[in-house]
Amino acid sequence: MPRQHSDSQEFSRFVEADSVGTHRMERKISANKEERAALAQRFGLIGIERLEAQFSLKRAGGGVIHISGEIEAEVTQACVVTLAPVPAKVREAFSADFADEDDRRRPSETDLDFDAEDPPEPIRNGHIDLGELAAEHLSLALDPYPRAPGATIPAEFSPDPDAEAVPERPVNPFSILKKSN
Repeated sequence: MPRQHSDSQEFSRFVEADSVGTHRMERKISANKEERAALAQRFGLIGIERLEAQFSLKRAGGGVIHISGEIEAEVTQACVVTLAPVPAKVREAFSADFADEDDRRRPSETDLDFDAEDPPEPIRNGHIDLGELAAEHLSLALDPYPRAPGATIPAEFSPDPDAEAVPERPVNPFSILKKSN
């Protein structure tokens, strides 16, 4: 039976890598109240009212386990202007590959192909943490600048349209010396 919780992460749901075969394995997980509170603190949220995820796991060959998943969450963020609560619903599909350390392709220092796919994530101690995978993708799906309806920036912080325009070309710091001759 997979471990259900770890003290190292707020929301851990482990699956043993050896239990994943060539036939699809489905898993559904949800965070309890304490886990949601800990994740809210980690991500700087006012609260997480719901967090659920579903996964499809399949061994893809070459020691790689392919995981596709989707998270659904209801969160409350703080407005970046007023700090008022901003409720939001998050639904995000994602995929990830995992492999044992020996099967991971590691780029060398001279192998910098930015168009190449990322190497698989490491399988740690024979387990994949689906809870942490869901938490990571929740953090990536959050609105980085949540704004309450009708929230506006106070006039004293708005850019002044009558302010002097910035010169197109930077001023040469030595131009003052040229004028003094």
